[in-house]
Amino acid sequence: MRNSLQRIFVLLFIVLMLVLAAMMAWVVHSSSESLSDAAAQKILTSLSARIQGEVDRHLSSAQVILNAIAPDPVVSPDHQFFLPLNFPEDLGAIEERLWIATGLFPDINNLAYFAGENGSFVSVKRLVLDARVEVRYRQAGEKTSDVFSMSGPRQRIALLRSDQFDPKQRPWYKTAITQTQPSWSPVYIDFTKKEPLLTLSKAVIVDQKNRQDVRGVVATDLSLKQISSFLQALPIPKGGIAYVMEASDELIASSLNEIAYVRNSDNTIKRQLATEGSSALMHLSARHVRQAMLAQLSLAQPVLQKIDSDLDEVHIAATLLKAGDGLHWVAVLAVPRSALSVEVARISKISLMLGLAVIFGILIAGYLILARSMRDLRKLSEAAQSIGSGLPFKGVEIHRNDEIGVLAQSFQNMEQHLHFDTLTKLLNREAFISQLSFRSRRATDGVGLPFALLFIDLDSFKEINDNYGHEAGDKVLIEIASRLLGSIRKEDAAGRFGGDEFAVYLHGVAEPAILEQICAKLHRSLEAPIALGDDRSGAVGISIGIALYPVDGVAVDELLHVADMRMFEDKKRRKAEREAH
Repeated sequence: MRNSLQRIFVLLFIVLMLVLAAMMAWVVHSSSESLSDAAAQKILTSLSARIQGEVDRHLSSAQVILNAIAPDPVVSPDHQFFLPLNFPEDLGAIEERLWIATGLFPDINNLAYFAGENGSFVSVKRLVLDARVEVRYRQAGEKTSDVFSMSGPRQRIALLRSDQFDPKQRPWYKTAITQTQPSWSPVYIDFTKKEPLLTLSKAVIVDQKNRQDVRGVVATDLSLKQISSFLQALPIPKGGIAYVMEASDELIASSLNEIAYVRNSDNTIKRQLATEGSSALMHLSARHVRQAMLAQLSLAQPVLQKIDSDLDEVHIAATLLKAGDGLHWVAVLAVPRSALSVEVARISKISLMLGLAVIFGILIAGYLILARSMRDLRKLSEAAQSIGSGLPFKGVEIHRNDEIGVLAQSFQNMEQHLHFDTLTKLLNREAFISQLSFRSRRATDGVGLPFALLFIDLDSFKEINDNYGHEAGDKVLIEIASRLLGSIRKEDAAGRFGGDEFAVYLHGVAEPAILEQICAKLHRSLEAPIALGDDRSGAVGISIGIALYPVDGVAVDELLHVADMRMFEDKKRRKAEREAH
């Protein structure tokens, strides 16, 4: 019965937490569709921004490299004059510039070269994995070029190979020589690595005798394989794809490792179209993006759309990349709804588990708080039962600053007022009799020991009151109570019955010899002079009446009556002795 309140609170708390958990699960389940759309928008927008940033990084690095080799002329704001380009004629000096330029972004653009109008050529290629540098030289008028392993600018280690190479016949040279601005070549297949590349080239124009002459072309390559590797590393939901294509539908790179070119039956090479790739999802999304572009739909910002296919609903994001002059690229992300549902389910599961963990934590914390409160309430309940049964009150060890702490303090204050004499702090008459009744009941039940009851009355106390006043009388009573407590054991008890009457319970004491020793001790202690202030002192005598349990009775009233009668007999005897002397 005592724990029923705690059980009710715990059960209510558990039911509340389970209801909250069920509501949370229902909300997550019922909002799964909207969560899928929101997740699609967030995922596709984020991935589109990452693709845009990566493409910008690759293309911008190529621009920086060309400007590091051949800086643009400084033109005045009104275009009236320009600071001519200072470009070296010596291939060794040009090589030094190429070394510097290829060291800027070796993980992206590790190759830079210069083709002179006179047929000369120099290139620097950093092989990052091998930690080697290859430099190709072709002097003006020569038909072959030599490739050297180098340790630094103009520091040759060994000749690696020689081959036929005429840079002026390369498409990038023919394109750049006719342009005044850097230009990108179409995608082509590198003749050494057989991988798709782009080349950014720029004509080097110098001021020569008040006229502008073309000294040659500087260029750097951009490997589409690196963009594909980036797309493959993107955290795309399972079943989704990401790819970059040209506005004309030719594939640039994809997360599927789809190559940007195919070989015809006659072994010729042609560009791979996104609408003809091996992925059905790429076919579907590429056709949709082409239709959007034909409809002149702006793709400057990611365009998010949902389309229905034969298999599943598909979320598509298309973004027109700021790829530079001459390049019109579109980044496309396509993710089936089922893939997003799996991702949303995973996120929802994590959210639900976190929510349940929080609820469980709250449940544990609430239970601990409730258990502590119920423990303190049990202490108060046990203390109340103890007082009601006549047990000695041992205090309530509750140290709190909340309502329970206030209740415990109030309880102790009330107990003090109800059971203790306000002047002497001894048990009052009712509390002492209640404890005596409890002791006698326990002794009757066979679990207690015999005990003695002393009834003490002060002699000559009235004279102190009459001669020195009630304040001095109060001091005497307080000192007597203090000495009385100091003369008995912890298992004993003392109380004030009123006026100058006191009672003492002696636990387990029944031997006359021991009682005689205790009474002698009380006489010596209580009858010693008491300081009253102002260099005054006073003393009282004591008369003691003794009742033994169970010899003199088993009822409390019997014991009190016997002790009271014997106290009066002792008082008469002591008075007669004083008169005889």
